[in-house]
Amino acid sequence: MDDHTSRGALWTARALFVSGTAAAAVTVLYLLLLGWMATVEWTRGRDLLLLLTPALGVLAYVLLARGRGGSRGAPVRWLAVAVALAALWPAWQGYQWMRGPQAYAWTWSQAEKPESARPIGAWQRPSQGLVRVRTDALFLYNGEGRRAGGRAAPPGTAFCALSRTIAHDVGLVAAERAPGGCGTRVSAVDLKQDKELWARDLPAAPPADGDTPPVAVVDATAVVVADGTLLGLDLRSGEERWRMPVPAGCRARALDGAADRVLYVEDCPGAGTGTARLTSLDPRTGTPAWQTPLRAGPSAELRMLSARPIALRAGDAVRLFDDAGRERGSVPVAGPKEDLLAEPGPLVSGDLLVLPVRGKVPGVSAYSLRDGRRAWHAGLDGATVLGLAPGRAPGGVDVVTSTAARTHLWHLDGTTGRPGAEPTILRDVPLGRRFEIYPTGVEGYTFVNLDPSGELPSYVALKRVRDW
Repeated sequence: MDDHTSRGALWTARALFVSGTAAAAVTVLYLLLLGWMATVEWTRGRDLLLLLTPALGVLAYVLLARGRGGSRGAPVRWLAVAVALAALWPAWQGYQWMRGPQAYAWTWSQAEKPESARPIGAWQRPSQGLVRVRTDALFLYNGEGRRAGGRAAPPGTAFCALSRTIAHDVGLVAAERAPGGCGTRVSAVDLKQDKELWARDLPAAPPADGDTPPVAVVDATAVVVADGTLLGLDLRSGEERWRMPVPAGCRARALDGAADRVLYVEDCPGAGTGTARLTSLDPRTGTPAWQTPLRAGPSAELRMLSARPIALRAGDAVRLFDDAGRERGSVPVAGPKEDLLAEPGPLVSGDLLVLPVRGKVPGVSAYSLRDGRRAWHAGLDGATVLGLAPGRAPGGVDVVTSTAARTHLWHLDGTTGRPGAEPTILRDVPLGRRFEIYPTGVEGYTFVNLDPSGELPSYVALKRVRDW
């Protein structure tokens, strides 16, 4: 054998040895990861690792056996070590791709004391941070999760409801006092400066549904349900702008609004079927714009799902209206394909109403707010839907689901309902049955727990897992 052939065989053996060392290093890494995955509940990616690791082990054995003669010399061994260490990085990236996105609770706030107080709701602060309201107090948190102020409910009262939205950094809080019901005291809170702008004591309003708040924020107007009257107050000063009497024997229900309209249902339970009316008012003057009769019985559920476009759950259907109050479609609550669930609450994404459903294929469905036709359905592996929120991507929909094994955060395309990627596994995230979801930061999410048990953290901030 001449020198040229001998040197060629030697370099081939060295290349095989270096490659075999890299394959062996990756095999060891994947064996360690398989051992780690055996100790946790999430298993996504494990099947692929179980197939890939033995194949890599066999490859490493063959390469090292054929390249045994090229292992002599310190430079070759140092080169093999360097290449093996460099191979661990793409191998790690491959592992992260196999297991898919995952997130964990990187910070949280323990439950406020006393734990017996019932949570009412939450807002996202205008700057950065969150507001969590319980029957006994309102708590503010900054963007880092630290307490940033708040206020206790006035003596002899208990907070009972919040406005669904805030405007101009102001939210409305309704309280109840004895004797009286929810809304006998209303206050406006500047969430940016953490101060109460005004408070007003009101006559007791007739009891409404538990899901119907007696207050609403509509642009610069605070709308309040009082006994026999709707009041429009200046949001920042509390000065009365207008009042709209409710007919005797009737009550205002399903209050909500958007920038250019106040919407409420005027229900007269003693007058029989067909006496409920959906009314639209100008939020600045209280002038009625239109009124539409509703086909609903005296004991029917009435709940506003969207103020723009208008969607109202009335009895056995979700009814859809145009800006002039004309009904333009409906969605049956109990349909041939699926039944609409009331909890968790629905989400409006553009011209679609997205809500959890129960049927042969449970999950979430989106219905057009223009004509009531189903636009798409997402089965989400048949898991139980716990929460809905606007997605981080424009027009997207985020859905939290749960199975006996794990909790997932899905990211759906709002137009088609298709997942944009594999769902994120939520690892060791303490969530109750009720919570609010807020996309925060570059890649994180914040969950505000509203579970009545009082044993869970008040809120949990998520961060993407980048390690094991």
